Amino acid sequence: MQYIYKKIYKKISLFFNYKFNFYNISTCFINTVIISTIFLSNSVFSENKKFFYQFIINKNYEVKNNIFNKQNQKVNIQDLKNYKKIKNKSNLIPYLSKISNHKFIKKVIYIKNHSNFFKSAFKSGFNLYDINTIIKAIEWQISFHKLNTNSVFNLIFLKKKINSKKNKNILLGIKLNNLRKTYYAIRAVNGHFYNLNGFNKAKMIMNFSFLKKYRISSHFNLHRLHPITHHISRHLGVDLAMPKNTLILATSNGKTIKTGFNKISGFFIVLKHHNECLTKYMHLNKILVKVGQIVKINQKIALSGNTGRTTGPHLHYEIWINKHPINPICAPSNFVEQLTKKERISFLKTSKIILSQLN
Repeated sequence: MQYIYKKIYKKISLFFNYKFNFYNISTCFINTVIISTIFLSNSVFSENKKFFYQFIINKNYEVKNNIFNKQNQKVNIQDLKNYKKIKNKSNLIPYLSKISNHKFIKKVIYIKNHSNFFKSAFKSGFNLYDINTIIKAIEWQISFHKLNTNSVFNLIFLKKKINSKKNKNILLGIKLNNLRKTYYAIRAVNGHFYNLNGFNKAKMIMNFSFLKKYRISSHFNLHRLHPITHHISRHLGVDLAMPKNTLILATSNGKTIKTGFNKISGFFIVLKHHNECLTKYMHLNKILVKVGQIVKINQKIALSGNTGRTTGPHLHYEIWINKHPINPICAPSNFVEQLTKKERISFLKTSKIILSQLN
């Protein structure tokens, strides 16, 4: 039996090797079946790797459902902590006002022929954390799939001392030249990025309280083993376990663009929000809105159910931006309110310092 598990571990490690390196994927096993691969933060990923290794060498070679559920619960809580909405203001503005030019670090990513952003960024010496920060900072302005060859990223980092021994490079600004167009993204005191005028059209007010209220039974995962079909398929949202006929509320202001029923999604609703942002709600029992209807944040739009292809009552929830799905667990760090008047005035002053380094 030990040989079988080691063989499975070896094969799956080789198959998912690049995914472990690029996406921080953790794989959990129950008996000899791969249950799921889930996107996690670095810290949670490390914890789950230890769990996985201990399971492989465990004498019993079995993981009971309650252990797996506890592991998932641990992951849910940790992910919510890592990706919770930023509330505390950083002290970057007074720090920037006193800093001299030599403490800025300027870096460039040049996308050459037969390459892409990710390859070019790795070749330029950027790590996964920096690449992820760059993407989040400017993806609301341009899709990374539409980047042309010869596109140039000019990046400004702040070298800030955390303690006497360690330094941390903080991304402050981005200037992207792509197809004769120039895009800017400047960091504000709340940690998010805005254009030169202090606006971010993709940043919306959204309510994600339900992510903490209900247990996530299945995570966002592009390589999930489907519990019914037993095939590897994309799971582009999160499943929230909840009793049948639980009230479903709109997570943001928007417009109902589609409702309906199909064998897989059951009864479903698609809401369109500002700037190519969509939210999808599936496996519903009853739809309370009509196509074309304007909805407000926290408005009742449906009752949860168990329709379509499911293993039990739950809500499947998705978020799409620019026709690309994003992990709802990470969403609280992507959607915030616009800057207040005072914050915007301070931002405009700070952005001049950063802009002078970018140009």
